[in-house]
Amino acid sequence: MDHGHATAHGKHRQRRSWRRLLLPVLFLAALAGSAVFAMVSRDATEATSTEATSADTISADTTSEDTGSDGGGETGSSSGDRRDEAHEHGNTTPTGTPAPAASGPSPAVGTVVAVGQAPHHVAVAPDGTYAYIADPAARAVIRFDTAAGKPTTTIPIPQGPPQMVTLSPDGSRVYVSVYKSESTGYGTTLTENHVVAFDVRTDSVLWAVPVGRGPYAASTTADGSLLYLPFYDENHLDVLDTATGQLVTRITTAPSPHWITMSEDDRVGYVTNHFSDVVTVIDLRSNAVLSTIPVGQGPHSVALSPDGARVAVVNYISDDVSIIDTATNRVVQTVPGVGAGPQDVAYAPDGRHFYTANVEDGTVSVVDAATGAVTARIPTGVSPTSVALLPDGRQALVTNFDDGTVAVIDTSAAG
Repeated sequence: MDHGHATAHGKHRQRRSWRRLLLPVLFLAALAGSAVFAMVSRDATEATSTEATSADTISADTTSEDTGSDGGGETGSSSGDRRDEAHEHGNTTPTGTPAPAASGPSPAVGTVVAVGQAPHHVAVAPDGTYAYIADPAARAVIRFDTAAGKPTTTIPIPQGPPQMVTLSPDGSRVYVSVYKSESTGYGTTLTENHVVAFDVRTDSVLWAVPVGRGPYAASTTADGSLLYLPFYDENHLDVLDTATGQLVTRITTAPSPHWITMSEDDRVGYVTNHFSDVVTVIDLRSNAVLSTIPVGQGPHSVALSPDGARVAVVNYISDDVSIIDTATNRVVQTVPGVGAGPQDVAYAPDGRHFYTANVEDGTVSVVDAATGAVTARIPTGVSPTSVALLPDGRQALVTNFDDGTVAVIDTSAAG
């Protein structure tokens, strides 16, 4: 597929020479000398999930540092037990909403849908009725109807190629991270760096502001008033006022902050630092750095478990997942061999499994959150770059960058 002037997958460290493949991060013209991705058949719509060898060895990382932080969410195993009991008895959640469907160990791809040119990142609305997908090749954000299983609206982003999307907690706004990667005689430079906010009811732009180099996967506070924005080509996060887009404060971190997830009470944020092999822990009340946690090589995406007790970090270089205990801010498990080039991670709403999008082997892996066993590896398409779960726990959406599709996984299938 001709991606034109699209930028692919963000900026990543080059994987070691013994790796078979290199994540495409340059323009098509710069890809002539790079290895060709393993192609995954479009017949994934008919394929059942392939069982992967369970990761029998889960290693504890005893080198992780604890600098005295009191940690993030304090919900312990008792809340997880209550969640399991609710699923088994069909109870509702404490808010009165139906409990999410139980996630299965071996789900299957339902449909594969053509979406834009190079869908890069997907975010699902809080009510699960729609999603937004950033497509840098089309220089647009695409609205996806989850019930119909198809794209419905294409919203041009004139400021530049959209890379990542973040929805407000009430689903009324989308925040779009924009940048363009250009090859020069001295390497790669970034231009057209912006954040754009638009209203989902009218698809109209509310504000657009220029920012630093490589704005990446942002997150808002629970009340929606602040946007925490990492920059993969900088060594800081910016905190923006969501009403105006103006800078509120800046937080210095280890180089190349990529992704941030926050505890539900807005006490603690966890930031992956891709070129530094650490996760930075931030006190969101004071915006001070609490600690840095050594993880695997090339940490990329990060996700908080539904009960707030664990943080999962996918490590793109070392092909594994680091599991952080939020009570101690230590790595307590390492899940090896989840796939080639894991780039995104997301928990099932019931917390029983999490999923990694493995960009270099065209699969999504399913991991048992309790044991760390890889229970399935599902072919989804060419270069899956992101995965997002619907809040009812029945489906996941996967963006396949290099074949212009979105795969829908039936996550509640027993398998």
